[in-house]
Amino acid sequence: MVIQLSCIGRAKPEDLHEILPAIAEAAAAVDLDHSRLAAVLDWVQYRKNFRAPVMVRPFGRETMRTGRFEDPGPLAEIAIDVRRAKDMACSELVAQIVDRLSKALGIIPDVHECIHLEEWVRPSKSVMWSFNRSYWRHLGAWDEIFQKDYASALPGGVSDGTNGAFWDEQIQTFMRTLDRLDEWSELPDEIHVLEFGVGDGQQAKVWLDAFARACREQDRDYLSRVRYLMADYSPHVLEIARRRVADYADQVEGLELDFRNPIHGLAHLRGKVLFAHTCNLYDNLPTDELMRVGDRAYEPLVRASITPGETTELAERFGVPEHELVKTVQEVLRHGPEVFGDLDQGVRFWSDVWDAVHLEEVYEEIPTPAAIRVAPSVELHLDELLEDLPEWTRVHASTVAVESFAQTLALLHHEGVLVAQDLFVRETGQYGSFRGPGKLEGSIVNWLNGPVFQRVGERSGFRVGVEPFPYREGSNTVVLTARHRDAYEGRANAAASDELALAGA
Repeated sequence: MVIQLSCIGRAKPEDLHEILPAIAEAAAAVDLDHSRLAAVLDWVQYRKNFRAPVMVRPFGRETMRTGRFEDPGPLAEIAIDVRRAKDMACSELVAQIVDRLSKALGIIPDVHECIHLEEWVRPSKSVMWSFNRSYWRHLGAWDEIFQKDYASALPGGVSDGTNGAFWDEQIQTFMRTLDRLDEWSELPDEIHVLEFGVGDGQQAKVWLDAFARACREQDRDYLSRVRYLMADYSPHVLEIARRRVADYADQVEGLELDFRNPIHGLAHLRGKVLFAHTCNLYDNLPTDELMRVGDRAYEPLVRASITPGETTELAERFGVPEHELVKTVQEVLRHGPEVFGDLDQGVRFWSDVWDAVHLEEVYEEIPTPAAIRVAPSVELHLDELLEDLPEWTRVHASTVAVESFAQTLALLHHEGVLVAQDLFVRETGQYGSFRGPGKLEGSIVNWLNGPVFQRVGERSGFRVGVEPFPYREGSNTVVLTARHRDAYEGRANAAASDELALAGA
């Protein structure tokens, strides 16, 4: 049995005193080939998440349904959240592992099965993203009922997207780009700036204030030429952001946009955007995942479910018959919480269901990874991501975010830049610990596979840097910067020439 201690750095040695013996005892209690089992001990840092403390992920839906094990590949992965399981007695852990292993592999039937909000699907197609979209679409109702701003759910209640020192540095670099274009007589009449995911408008205000200040200090007239486009999925968010930047009303425009396909709403800006930026957006877009075992590639499929106990509680609390619960959830997600008949109760029902939703998982083999593109817009296939992937290391494909990123690159001017602040994994080794998904209020937070973004950028002719955010101690934010490769190399050569000239002087 392969045992992965993905909790290292979070868990204390004594946290494993009950867990490791429980895994050994549970494995001995089932008549299975132990060499075909694995266990991963995570530390799920999100207080709200989609995980049970103990779960089993079988390999193959057919195995799970029939209990037949003819395929010589792996059978199942036992997943334990050490943060919650460390306080469970060894006997309880053993009972849960044996029960879940036996039911997941079809050895015994599950007579107390959860209710399911969907069939088995890839994570990017899961109904959990319908909850996420509904949250942003009806954010005003959520905030009104719970009387708190969504930004309060951020770690420390602060966004690195509004850090003044960071933006002062970014703006100074941008000013040099504009000066260079102006000197070459290539500066467009309109300087297009694009922000994806505008929050409450604070980031736009900080950016515009820093840019206006730099123009005054350097005696430039660039501000009057700026066309700042705030794009967001939520009309409620856009309205708040517009009020925040009212001082720049002549420069700013708002646009409702589906970030999954940004080029659809922004085709008129193809090749024109000189500065694009986003903060904590990509980690809120659907993703799939990958894992390699031996020479085989696997992906997890998920099924959003609610336990029988929670189903009964929800039905009693909101007066919804248990057999009508799934239909009621679907109606709320499709039409909004007001369809419940009482907005307050509708929002609270929606919120409580969201808290109850967990994801069952099963691994499915990917038979031909070389035939599947990472993103439709880029000639990069899954087999290239799997080449150097260590065994039993599960990583994000960052499916929708990567496609959104690739389309955004197409909007950039040849001297344009994209700056994204987000939860990027900088190297595969960082997947040695849990990287999501987690729940924030009514939405989802997930980490992003930075090396995939770099590969996609390179295939598209861009140089992509992924560096830590240095302006706040303890920040998990990473800064991705993308520029056309020719422009990047041209700037590097110009900087080297300037240094040589100064040295000669």
